[in-house]
Amino acid sequence: MIEAKRVPHLNPANAFTFLRVALVPVFAWLLVVHKPSLPVVAAIVFVVAAATDGVDGFLARRWELTSSFGAFLDPLADKLLVGTALIPLATDHRIAWWAVIVILVREFVIGIGLRLVLRSRGRALPASTLAKVKTNAQLLAILVATLRPVGDNVAAGVVALAVLLTVLSGLQYLVAAMRGTVGEPWAS
Repeated sequence: MIEAKRVPHLNPANAFTFLRVALVPVFAWLLVVHKPSLPVVAAIVFVVAAATDGVDGFLARRWELTSSFGAFLDPLADKLLVGTALIPLATDHRIAWWAVIVILVREFVIGIGLRLVLRSRGRALPASTLAKVKTNAQLLAILVATLRPVGDNVAAGVVALAVLLTVLSGLQYLVAAMRGTVGEPWAS
């Protein structure tokens, strides 16, 4: 048996994940403050936070910094960013509450619940291609809803697409879980 490389929790890849988590309250605060110039600033902060998701994954693979801690923290940071953004956007009537509920229920049931169950069994929940597309659609929907005026049809359409992909990816994971084909053993 090959011994797995031990990766410290504090490493450059996870630093970008921690940065994403740190930017969440900044973005939320900017959404709550109602000044004409702040939606653009909020959008910039959101784009930087969302971009850290790609950077942390790139660094983890490139520098062989992948770990069970990073694999657990990264999607949790994504859920925190998306979930925190949705509430103020719904409160400001930029995203419909039903869409927020659908997205949050899926993220808690699949993204956190199923992931924790699998982790307790020594297994990981790797992101499927559809789940990655779903995450990007959610990020785009939040960005568009942040920048577009209240009641905008373009924003509503992007949000609807994100909700559809959210439901489909959730169903994909549930079907795989029922078949027993979801999850893979933790690397280390």
